Amino acid sequence: MYVLLWRSFLRDQSLTPVTVDDYAALEPAISGQIMELHHSKHHTTYVNSFNNFSEQAASLSSNSPSDIQQHIALQPLINFHGGGHINHSLFWENLAPKKQGGGEPPSEKLGEKIKETYGGLEELKKVMNAKLAGIQGSGWAWLVKDKETGAIGVRTYAVSFLALVEGDVWVIGEK
Repeated sequence: MYVLLWRSFLRDQSLTPVTVDDYAALEPAISGQIMELHHSKHHTTYVNSFNNFSEQAASLSSNSPSDIQQHIALQPLINFHGGGHINHSLFWENLAPKKQGGGEPPSEKLGEKIKETYGGLEELKKVMNAKLAGIQGSGWAWLVKDKETGAIGVRTYAVSFLALVEGDVWVIGEK
């Protein structure tokens, strides 16, 4: 039953990358050329691969043992590329140029929580960079808020796996 439901879900789903209007909007903090490369090549590869592997999975029969093995083999690829798409979508959606309110240190509630938990933004950056350095290969660091306690903390995830269920994402880093 799981495979049949999964197939019907995937058959109707297709991802597209988030639209980025101006790759140079974050200069000089982040190069427009880097942003364009990251979006048009890196993020697009996650999207295209997710769609490709999802289509392969949707085309399999749920009755054949070899098809079930192929479903199992495709699942980590779907998770990896789907997670890459979600992470990158959050990345693009949470960046803003100075003229749109970006580029400034967090203020109000977030700024207060960072100061209370880490002593300030510079200390948070040190913690986040240290945690990112501890990831073998590539990965993401997220500053999250626990919905139950209100506490904030840095969580890291290798490569493109995402666990948003831990809390609200506020600040991200990528290695």
